[in-house]
Amino acid sequence: MIIEAAIGAGGGLALLALFARMGNRAIADSGYIALVAMLAIYIGAELVTGSLASIITEIAVTSAVIVLARIAMMRWPPAIGGFVLLHGLYDAYFGASTGVAAWYPPLCAGFDVVVGIGLVAILHRRRSTS
Repeated sequence: MIIEAAIGAGGGLALLALFARMGNRAIADSGYIALVAMLAIYIGAELVTGSLASIITEIAVTSAVIVLARIAMMRWPPAIGGFVLLHGLYDAYFGASTGVAAWYPPLCAGFDVVVGIGLVAILHRRRSTS
């Protein structure tokens, strides 16, 4: 579990390094796209292992999070980092019960925590200095 989280965190650092050369809007939009992809993985897991009710629930929750994240980003771009961080906490605490492979939740949690905190820090710092 620790190894998977460390690998995820390393991947998150690599993504943040790519973000370093991008503008604020592009960083926030890329974080949003990453969040949508992360949420879609759980829909996919439900399609394979879940009941119709759990699939509908996952799609509804994912849709709500996607809309809320976009609205929050329009008001305060660093908010996308908060949503990614919250997704990492979801992975850490509930991911094992979602039907994904056992290695996936700690890997994703490591990635999400690093990227979430990094997005908030980068976008907040850049907003403060502009």
